[in-house]
Order: sequence, then structure tokens, then C-alpha cells
Amino acid sequence: MMKKYLPVLVFIAVPIILAMGGSGGGPADRIPAPARNVGAIFIDQNDIVTECTGVSIDGNTFLEGKKGQGTYTIDFDKIKSVVFKMNNGELLGTAKLVGGGETTLVLDKNKKAYGRTQFGSFQIRIANLKKMTIISVSNPEKNSGTK
Repeated sequence: MMKKYLPVLVFIAVPIILAMGGSGGGPADRIPAPARNVGAIFIDQNDIVTECTGVSIDGNTFLEGKKGQGTYTIDFDKIKSVVFKMNNGELLGTAKLVGGGETTLVLDKNKKAYGRTQFGSFQIRIANLKKMTIISVSNPEKNSGTK
């Protein structure tokens, strides 16, 4: 009788056992590598402060959101800080701009912010953030060749 059910047990158990294994670190170790090195300080909803380098939002070094029917992007080098706030189920990001002024965008609350800390990698859903302050943006060297 046991021989009859053994193939079924193996068929069910093998994928589960293989999924439990892994090659290296967890998902937090696999963060996007942005083209530029951005430094930022994150404050989450619990007032935990985390300083990071290599910061991105889903691998991008800009804030993307909607205003009305349009989609806008604001490069991190134009942002001083972003305050995040939930309002009627929408995540609002109010960006204070380097040149003065501010603008508010409706953000995708499922996006994640990534970075590296002195301890290792960092990731957080932007809906769990209270504030992000950009502290540095280093652009890669421009190609000095002629066209």
C-alpha cells in the first residue's frame, strides 16, 4: 500500500525541499544596482532612521508618480526630501525641490526603496516610509569623447 503513495509523496516533497534551499543570501541581499550612487536618509513609520548609499526606488534614481492624468518623474538630484503620507488609500509623496518649491505626486505604494547600510542591504516599501532625505548624488563621469 505504501508503494502506491510513495511517488505522490516524492512528487510533492521534492519541490518543497528544493524551495527551502537557496544559493546565498535572502531577497534583501539582491537589491538593484543603480547607475548613480545616491545617498539618502530614510525615516520609517516607526521613526527608525536608516542612512544608505546606492539608493534607488525599484532600481531607478528618480521619483515617479501621477498628478492628474499625467505621469511625472523627478530626478533625485533635484530633490531635497520627500514626505510620504497615506490619504484615502493613496500614497502621496510631497517632494521639496533643490531649487525651491515643492510638488505632490500620487505614488505607487507597492514600490520599494533600496540601499546599502554599513551593515548590509536595506529595502522597504515606500508606503512604510515617513520621509526620505537625499544627502548626496554622484553622477558617473561623462564620456569625454567626441561625437
